[in-house]
Amino acid sequence: MLAMHYAIPLRDTDQVAAIRRRAAERGPLFDAMPGLGAKLFLIDPRAPCYATFYLWRDPTAALRFLDGDFFRALCDAFGRPAVHLLLSAATSLDFAAGSALRLQRGTVDADAPVRACDPRDATLLGLAKQDAPGRRFEVMYRAIGAAA
Repeated sequence: MLAMHYAIPLRDTDQVAAIRRRAAERGPLFDAMPGLGAKLFLIDPRAPCYATFYLWRDPTAALRFLDGDFFRALCDAFGRPAVHLLLSAATSLDFAAGSALRLQRGTVDADAPVRACDPRDATLLGLAKQDAPGRRFEVMYRAIGAAA
């Protein structure tokens, strides 16, 4: 699968509240999206940050997304984030809305449910259970793409 991740630092808790509303409103628009395996809408309310993690079944669908209206609206609202494209053997993102997870960079737990690698420099990125080391995020919404 093709994994995609980006993070957007937020100024304050007012922006955190706005992102929560945005995720609740826009999350369902990603359900049944062609080519998408799953998408996590993530928030770190302590060190305010909005982040996403996608698994794409079809790289062409990922390119359409990056060139489409949804991503353009995000860029218009927050500026264009650095998008990280990674390779992953993960086939699902089994983190329910409301759950907490850790985003790990560099050193990733061997038993992390989701591990991805940047093919350019072999940097690892992982999503792990809450008690693992790494930055803590709350799952605001989990979108499931169209069936393969």
